[in-house]
Amino acid sequence: MPTVERARALTDALRALRPDDPTPIIAIDQEGGRVARLREGLAPMPSMMAVGAADDLDLARQLGEQIAHDLRRIGVNLDFAPVLDLAIDHASTVIGTRSFGDDPERVADLAGALASGMGRRGIVPTFKHFPGHGSTAVDSHVALPTISIPTTVLHLRDLAPFCDLLPHARAAMVAHVVVEAVDREQPATLSEPVMKTLLRESCSFNGVAFTDDLEMGALDRFGSISERAATAIQAGADCALICEQLDEAMPAAREISARIKRGEMREWRLREAGMRMRMLRATLSRPIPLDAPAPFPDVGTTIAARAVVRVRGTPRVRADESILVRFGVEGDLGPAALGAEEAPQLHPQEAASVDRALAALASSKRRPVLLSYRTHLDPVAIDAIRRIVDRFPESILVSTMEPFDIEAAPFVEHALCCFGSDPLHLHAAAAALFAGAPTNGKLPVAIARA
Repeated sequence: MPTVERARALTDALRALRPDDPTPIIAIDQEGGRVARLREGLAPMPSMMAVGAADDLDLARQLGEQIAHDLRRIGVNLDFAPVLDLAIDHASTVIGTRSFGDDPERVADLAGALASGMGRRGIVPTFKHFPGHGSTAVDSHVALPTISIPTTVLHLRDLAPFCDLLPHARAAMVAHVVVEAVDREQPATLSEPVMKTLLRESCSFNGVAFTDDLEMGALDRFGSISERAATAIQAGADCALICEQLDEAMPAAREISARIKRGEMREWRLREAGMRMRMLRATLSRPIPLDAPAPFPDVGTTIAARAVVRVRGTPRVRADESILVRFGVEGDLGPAALGAEEAPQLHPQEAASVDRALAALASSKRRPVLLSYRTHLDPVAIDAIRRIVDRFPESILVSTMEPFDIEAAPFVEHALCCFGSDPLHLHAAAAALFAGAPTNGKLPVAIARA
């Protein structure tokens, strides 16, 4: 990842290429949590599910302002965020903690507050991934997801946050998902019925429709990258994203031109897209100084601390009376964890490894703290947790991402969740575990036996 200084030098150089042109769109995926293209030199950003757990619209707005401030410092003027996908499918790893939660109304409220803060500081938010990626576990980076839900459910649930926020939005991103209720053949990115009926009509959206990256695996069977770009524009997209293979940009432009000449695409469609892009560019902000004072530099840390949820039991222990057992979690827990002992590295698929961990726990005479990263997707890991808890019933389970690890382990009596496996969230969890920090977060998704 580039430094703030290098990123700013790049965006300054891009602007210098065409000094007489309107402000170019310089965009980035800077959602917070695990999706952040830049980290060094920026204020720490929690996951959106942590924002959902903190459940505070003022904090969400402040986070949006801080994100926008940092992006303006590096010369960016549009952010491909926030995510409006609902955390519906518990097996999803592509969305997960990128979502604010599973309640459409609250997701719209929190995303709207975040976007309001971004706009206040001069960054255009882009609501994504229309019409919702949260009802499928398939990762569109590698394969084509299908949303198979009734039309009424689609409108009342998945589409609801978009329909609430898009009427006044300047930008949205369309997902590579097949919505069977509208178009059983084409993914939304390439589907005129989705673009026209759902996006423009049902959600009253008049802003710029970006595609998701056209190089993603979901579109492998839909022609070349240039053909996908032309089909997306023809279907109703205004900007086709080609994020890595930049040499595909000119072939895409030629393919669009060829389709117009052949009569396959109406010229007015290209003019409409160009008009929307020009209108968007006219609203974009210029960079601010690299050393401009931050509005809310600690808001991410505050949200991470406020987000920690005590799901059940008494998940508190002194650090010097605990022993950490890691299930896929590698991060540092910070100063609050000083004095905690580490169990031997655990490989749940190896019975001998679990036996060694059990022996280490027994000899330590300490309370086990099980740090878990998406073990709900691994029955073998859940069985290893069960073996430990059967032997040590006072074990504490810490779900470091979504709370679904806790749902998959109903036999655990003491559990909390922190919504991220990076230092920001792990330090917050450690403060709650070992230092008595409050655990007043609210579960932003429904789980069994909460």
